[in-house]
Amino acid sequence: MLIECKYYDIAAKEMEELDKQIAEESENLSEGELQLENDRRDFQLAEIIRSFKEKEKMKEIVPDPEKNALFIRLQRASMELAKLLELNIVTMKKDDDTYGYIELSYGISWILSDSPKMCKKTMAMLYENADQICSEVKDNCVVQRFEFELEK
Repeated sequence: MLIECKYYDIAAKEMEELDKQIAEESENLSEGELQLENDRRDFQLAEIIRSFKEKEKMKEIVPDPEKNALFIRLQRASMELAKLLELNIVTMKKDDDTYGYIELSYGISWILSDSPKMCKKTMAMLYENADQICSEVKDNCVVQRFEFELEK
């Protein structure tokens, strides 16, 4: 039995239709109305940024030793994974020990049944422990970026 759901395709089509609708509505606005709409958006964005900066000032950032230790283990395991699977890897940890990421990039990658168990475990741990994960295609490579918030 084959089950196939094309949620991405549906969402992309809806987004395209929404973009068309916005473009059509913008065509019907006068130059003054367009300027007012742009000014309103700029003001809203400035308010969001101001509010975020105020909240950031009140937040005390303290590195979490346990999260840092786990991240260091994941860095080492990911380096070994990249070597075994011939992946490109970039990893970074901020000097203040509050943020880090591990980025893997490759054209195609297979983890097979006879691959070392460490490969499966490392990938599972990256997915399980990352706070944010971004996957995209860039320069004909799949790029997966696993981001870690390392503060308490």
